[in-house]
Amino acid sequence: MNTSPAQQNPFQRRTIFIKKNLQLRYMVLIVTCVLCGLAIMTLELMATLNDLFDAYPVLMQPIYDEFIPIISDFFYKIAIYVLLVIVISAIVSHKMAGPVYRFEQTCKAIAKGDFSQRVHLRKGDRLQELQAEFNKMMDVVENRINNKPLP
Repeated sequence: MNTSPAQQNPFQRRTIFIKKNLQLRYMVLIVTCVLCGLAIMTLELMATLNDLFDAYPVLMQPIYDEFIPIISDFFYKIAIYVLLVIVISAIVSHKMAGPVYRFEQTCKAIAKGDFSQRVHLRKGDRLQELQAEFNKMMDVVENRINNKPLP
């Protein structure tokens, strides 16, 4: 099972959710942060408009009358924005979960005794530095097991 990177077929992940629990937690965190930010902005806007209405009721009444009907449009736009954030967070979490999955699979193969295994990540995946260090570590381990001098 000793294959060099040139012999391996480039792998492509066909599913978005490689590690569902990790990705869903990451996505929930991102969406929660976005929703909190939107809630704070909405509350601040409403408080500011309310203060302006209290201070200048005659000037603000026409604006306030126009504002009420567009609130539903505002919430539709927020829903579209949140859906966009969910899609983007799924893509971003995929670039993190895929490498974690690859590391897990490589560690399982090494645990079974195949010390020739190395982690090969796709271009653009996260954890590239960890991949390099892990592969260097496995070179040292394999050399020591085979009693070869270190390069």
